[in-house]
Amino acid sequence: MKVRILEDGSGLLDGAPYPSIGEEVELPSGLAVSLINDKRAEVVAEKAAETRETAAAAAPEKRGPGRPRKSA
Repeated sequence: MKVRILEDGSGLLDGAPYPSIGEEVELPSGLAVSLINDKRAEVVAEKAAETRETAAAAAPEKRGPGRPRKSA
């Protein structure tokens, strides 16, 4: 899973030196989910199409104008 690092760290991450803030790295899904849950990383969309699909799915559907008002 591809993630963007949000916090600085030290030591090794998946056998490599800990990436810098803002760096995008490919990690095993278990490790990536752990970092995301700890707010130390965020998911990076693989393709522009994925970003458009998720944005369209997140947008609420607009409702129609509704019933006409009652006249007095």
